[in-house]
Amino acid sequence: MVQFGQGYKDMSPPTKELMKLTLEKKIAHNGHPVLRWMMDNIFIRRDPAGNIKMDKEKSTEKIDGSVATVMALDRAIRCGCETADSVYDSREMILL
Repeated sequence: MVQFGQGYKDMSPPTKELMKLTLEKKIAHNGHPVLRWMMDNIFIRRDPAGNIKMDKEKSTEKIDGSVATVMALDRAIRCGCETADSVYDSREMILL
């Protein structure tokens, strides 16, 4: 597990990146109806320094999937995974 706060410090960079990727049409969710609904519900709050984050209280409905998307994007950026290789290419799946 990796600590990830819900304040401007942690949320702003990946939220800005998600907005950039969306505007550049470099990210897609295959029209998933629930994620699209949650993305449509987002209200963005900006602080005086220009940082942004999703505001759950001001959003019209649920946005949990949108927040999870931003957090996942942050992990992907920080991981720096530059390969499409999967761990399952070199070993079998482990079943518990």
